[in-house]
Amino acid sequence: MTFRLVIILCLLLVSTTVLSAPVFKITKGEDVVYIGGTFHLLTEKDYPLPDSFELAYDLSDVLVFETDINGITHPDFQPQLMRIITYQNGGSLKQNLLPKTFKRLEEYAKSRGLIMQQLSPLNPTGIMLTVAIMEYQSRGFVAQGVDKFFFDRALADEKEISWFETPEEQLAILDGFDNDDPDGAVNQVLDEVLSSDEAIKALHESWRNGDMDKLTALGLSDYLEYPLVYKNVIKDRNDKWVEKIEAMFDNEKTEYVLVGALHLPGKDGVLTQFAEKGYKVERL
Repeated sequence: MTFRLVIILCLLLVSTTVLSAPVFKITKGEDVVYIGGTFHLLTEKDYPLPDSFELAYDLSDVLVFETDINGITHPDFQPQLMRIITYQNGGSLKQNLLPKTFKRLEEYAKSRGLIMQQLSPLNPTGIMLTVAIMEYQSRGFVAQGVDKFFFDRALADEKEISWFETPEEQLAILDGFDNDDPDGAVNQVLDEVLSSDEAIKALHESWRNGDMDKLTALGLSDYLEYPLVYKNVIKDRNDKWVEKIEAMFDNEKTEYVLVGALHLPGKDGVLTQFAEKGYKVERL
């Protein structure tokens, strides 16, 4: 799995100070559901969010997220995550990597001001996720994302909140990644770290310009090399979410669905599926 795919998987896309924000209105008769594309880390400059995010919030009665945001930040969640991203029973990267791969990782850690002991307990999945987050944070992406922002706001405003997946279900997706080739995984991540500036900039531009076609090409193209990952992370989840969103129509409440931006476009995207089903889909 490539570094770029990992940062996409983490949905750590960038600025929401955009010309056309990814917030959409889906209509069936007189009933409406709003859908916004989210990113889990932003920069301080990204706030305030574009007006369309705020408008959809004001017009909605219920906020629907990918998962329970409070659940994934609760202390009880962290041990579950650590079991997935670290070696168990005393294992370590040094024991599981070739000496030259471990040395290369040491050099990366040193270049980022890290002590190798901080990374050594992580397995390849843990390394990929940690490196992705560090690379974004080093570029100023340290503010809360759109989902966390509106989750906290909905709690304060006492709006109804729900979600599609439990935190445990999201962990199961992460736990399904293949670590059969630890050296290949770590080397691939390190190979692509050097080009991360270019990848982040391209994703930023497509998001900033509201270019959903380019976002599809940039954000989903890497999945073509990993059809099983695409199926598990994108397609299957989109299909389940579309079914749940359809059930939101024909009721007295207006829902505002906030999910990762890369779940919206593409041939299996949530917006595409609703358009194909005959719903009216328009940018808010």
